[in-house]
Amino acid sequence: MDSQMRSELSMGRLDHYYHIMRTTIFAYVALAAIIGFGPEGISLALIVLVIATAAYGILAGKTALEDVENLRDDMDEEFAQTSFAKGIKTRNMKGLIMTSNVLLGLIGLAELIAIFT
Repeated sequence: MDSQMRSELSMGRLDHYYHIMRTTIFAYVALAAIIGFGPEGISLALIVLVIATAAYGILAGKTALEDVENLRDDMDEEFAQTSFAKGIKTRNMKGLIMTSNVLLGLIGLAELIAIFT
């Protein structure tokens, strides 16, 4: 794989991650509005939507970031010696994946608690 193809794939997967996060956050906001302004009581459909939104954000986001991490590890020796590549290598992708997953999970948990209370 040449460096141009790797860069295009990496940017595409990062773009995909941003779209996943935007979609997930918008869905959470819409669900929060329904929970806050909707009728009182427990709604099975609402519970399933919160769980599905959390699962989508966590699984799809993790996959996109893992793909970027794999592409980062596929650098050829010449590119790996550049300052840009050294900067990319120092990024804590596992930390970003974990932080993203935990935050999305916490939002989903907060919404589930709001449904049940």
